[in-house]
Amino acid sequence: MGQKFRIALQIARDERWERLKCNHKGTYADDCLTDRVLRHKVYIVATNDRDLKRRIRKIPGVPIMSVARGKYVIERLPDAPEK
Repeated sequence: MGQKFRIALQIARDERWERLKCNHKGTYADDCLTDRVLRHKVYIVATNDRDLKRRIRKIPGVPIMSVARGKYVIERLPDAPEK
């Protein structure tokens, strides 16, 4: 996969993360994630996909985790007050 995806691959293989099965048939993965997060706002969505981030940001209370410059970044909750 190359150097660019090394961290994402390490996270995907890490057994500490729970993988959830998709019950949708023929649904695009982003649609499945968005639907699950809309129903149960107890998830942190980890992605570097710009379009998925835009969709998830519209859902209040769902944090987004991404990797930037070799570091994990967690965006603040959309409806959380700033300090």
